[in-house]
Amino acid sequence: MTVRKQEISCAILAGGKASRMNGENKGLLQVGEMNNLERIREICSGLFDDLMLITNEPEKFSSVAGFRIFEDIIKDRGPLSGIHSALVHSETAAVFFLPCDMPFISRKMIEMEIDSYRSSCYDVIVPRINEFLEPLHSIYRSGLAAEIEKHFISTQERSVRSFYSKVKICYWDLEDNEENKKIFFNINTHHDLTSAKKMAGE
Repeated sequence: MTVRKQEISCAILAGGKASRMNGENKGLLQVGEMNNLERIREICSGLFDDLMLITNEPEKFSSVAGFRIFEDIIKDRGPLSGIHSALVHSETAAVFFLPCDMPFISRKMIEMEIDSYRSSCYDVIVPRINEFLEPLHSIYRSGLAAEIEKHFISTQERSVRSFYSKVKICYWDLEDNEENKKIFFNINTHHDLTSAKKMAGE
């Protein structure tokens, strides 16, 4: 399956301060033979014509190729700022978002999520396993940038979920199994990094 040209692009969110990782660049953390961004680029190859990287520290990614790099337009509002920036810079009808710290993302999962979005008439699609939501492995209609700006004016809430009541959202329900949980495993601490390397068989 390939994404139809000019239909959807992909944005990787790398705007966090990684305070629990002592400021380490989580996008460049290596698990297995590749770092996180290399793996994302390889998995997304052929699926998207346009890959964006959203970061407020672009100098940390000077060695990274294959991404258009943008900073947050509206600062200090958490991941929703990154989502807003990608939607503004998008040249497609929708944007698929991925965090930079998930070392086990799945091309099959991405394809299935895109198919689910295509068959719906929702503004946003977010994976859900029971009560667990993964708001940063999601698809947003590009026209929502203006709605996010209104949301920023109306509230100081920083969470992505605080925006969901403003849009038509589809919670994409997935089976509660170890394979799906592994896909959404993300690295927030050095302990997580050690666990990821064990999971990768290192």
